[in-house]
Amino acid sequence: MSKTKTKKAAATARAFLAVVFAIALAAGAALSQSATGQINGKVTDPNGAVVANANVTVKSVDTGRETTATSDNDGNYTITALQPGLYDVTVQGGNFKASNQRVQVTIGSKVSVDTQLALTDVTGETVNVIASEGVEVNTQTAEVSNIVTGTQIRELPTLTRNPYDLIGLANNVASDDPGPAVPGVGVSGRGAGYNINGLRAASTNVLLDGVDNNNVYYAALGQNIPLDAVGEFRVVTSNFSAEYGRASGGIINVLTRGGSNAFHGSGFGFNRISRLASNGFNNNANGIPRGVFTRNQFGYTFGGPAIKDKLFFFNSTEWTRVRSAGDVLSVVPTAALINASAASTRNYFAGYTLQSTPTGTSYTVGQLVSTFNLPAGNAFAALPANLPAFQLVRFTEPTNLGGGVPQNTYSMASRVDYNLSSKTSLYGRYARESKIFFNGTTAFSPYKGFDTPATVLNNNFLVSLTHTFSPRLVSESKIAFNRLNNSQPYGANPVGPGLFLFPGATGTIGGNAIAMPGYWPYNAANSPAGFGGPQNLGQVYEDVSYTLGGHQIKFGGQYIYIQNTNTFGAYENAVESLGTQGNYAQALGNFVTGNINQFQAAVFPQGRFPGQSVNLPVGPPDFTRSNRYNEWAAYVNDSFRLRPSLVLNLGVRYEYYGVQHNKNPQLDSNFYLGTGSTLQERIRN
Repeated sequence: MSKTKTKKAAATARAFLAVVFAIALAAGAALSQSATGQINGKVTDPNGAVVANANVTVKSVDTGRETTATSDNDGNYTITALQPGLYDVTVQGGNFKASNQRVQVTIGSKVSVDTQLALTDVTGETVNVIASEGVEVNTQTAEVSNIVTGTQIRELPTLTRNPYDLIGLANNVASDDPGPAVPGVGVSGRGAGYNINGLRAASTNVLLDGVDNNNVYYAALGQNIPLDAVGEFRVVTSNFSAEYGRASGGIINVLTRGGSNAFHGSGFGFNRISRLASNGFNNNANGIPRGVFTRNQFGYTFGGPAIKDKLFFFNSTEWTRVRSAGDVLSVVPTAALINASAASTRNYFAGYTLQSTPTGTSYTVGQLVSTFNLPAGNAFAALPANLPAFQLVRFTEPTNLGGGVPQNTYSMASRVDYNLSSKTSLYGRYARESKIFFNGTTAFSPYKGFDTPATVLNNNFLVSLTHTFSPRLVSESKIAFNRLNNSQPYGANPVGPGLFLFPGATGTIGGNAIAMPGYWPYNAANSPAGFGGPQNLGQVYEDVSYTLGGHQIKFGGQYIYIQNTNTFGAYENAVESLGTQGNYAQALGNFVTGNINQFQAAVFPQGRFPGQSVNLPVGPPDFTRSNRYNEWAAYVNDSFRLRPSLVLNLGVRYEYYGVQHNKNPQLDSNFYLGTGSTLQERIRN
């Protein structure tokens, strides 16, 4: 090539680089965490001298796609944006014999491949350098991370076949502290279930094929995919480069499997039953028999070529069926106590029916007067001492007895890869997750109509385009859309007031909780019942890698549009509490006289704020919200090889998390100007 053409090509590359960089910054990009890997190499002769202008060809063992590069004056070369997998690296320079090496590239890796060319043929010409397999030695960055390979994912035992359980194989991680169960989300409902570097589980950024896979409402994992659909994943615990963002605790980057030039498939079925399980220590200590459950997980994988070396497909689908039911014990008022109480109490209970069976254990007025030390003159204490006031009842609910929450679940992931040319590759991926948890798994009651279910329906789309403008300039573009829909609807009974002993946790008799008609009868403070709605995330990514001498510069970004539409019925069901917290005398006395101590319900505020009055009559507020907001960031990262044994990783990033705004601005208002002649006076008042 002439010097003039060389200068024009360099000028064109610089112009393109400037334009892309300006667009990335102006559009606001970059949490962009790469789902690809790269190979960094150095070519030397038998004496250790560098070999410039050596031709390097990297060919995918699975798909046959080839990428080329040329070593620079220092013998170095870099090939970026490689889909994880096995690659044959062929190096040819001068009059030396060609060298062939096989290299394993993993997600987010920078694999070092040094090649010493020989003058003559070497016996056993092919050298298998299965880099990044097993324990990985990172000589390119200060990043601390662990790779969990596809072989580990598919062959290590996991109780529920959840690939995220294998995060525990990484360093500096600990299982998240158990918290309140969130149906369809997880045990504690935060992050991916692990604390990284001692930070909260919510401080973890979870990625799927390099794009956001987080539930922004719960700060939890957005969507699960079948275990057999996971190619591998990387857990980055510290010192991550500027291309990573959003969370300071750690990064979990999961890669889906793609097809290859060979057809591969599998079918599987896993069965767990209580007959093959042991009883728990606590159950044995309390004489409780082992629960009965059945858990079945079954599915398949299938992938291969549609057009050899050009078009590939892969699909994995997994179903989960869990069946188990257990007895729940609760204490409820007897018909005798209700009939001995005031008309308002009788009228309230007349609308509800027990779905439970008496155990034969009852508690008389005299026993409870003694237990709770009720004073003389109390309306409850004035009843006949031998009157059966409360009874212990038993009812059956779908319960986790060792096999998980009873459910019908399936998840699937499909991927299509297309090699458009030697310089351009495209792939699309679609994932879906559906969960149905039965009535009583979210909330239950000894009274009919208050058992509530939960459903989850998640969809995840991704299209990724990689283009090599030159061996030094590579672009990766992604468009993604997530729709997460978690719903916890009401049961058969309509919205209405619930009766509670206290405004918080309910009282107990004989060690068992007291329940009365209403949703979530065991804790009045946690009785929202109705919840749900879709969460939409639109994502656009652009990453550019540019190699200039000893500099490997990466920059680009991400823009996310979030639309979070939810219904949350906090105090939509009015709470009628009979007494102050823990005051059994007041609560039992008011039960008999038909009075309540406190009435709590959500009302439309009429533009007022706390401390002001509203006009009667009042009605319910709008329990729905549709919050819209934007997130973006920008980064530049330079891996500068100062010397063969010294690499400087320099980076800077800026992140912006937009303010939530409701689609209906009137529902956002929580600040009201007071009276006054100036704005300052109105703010002050």
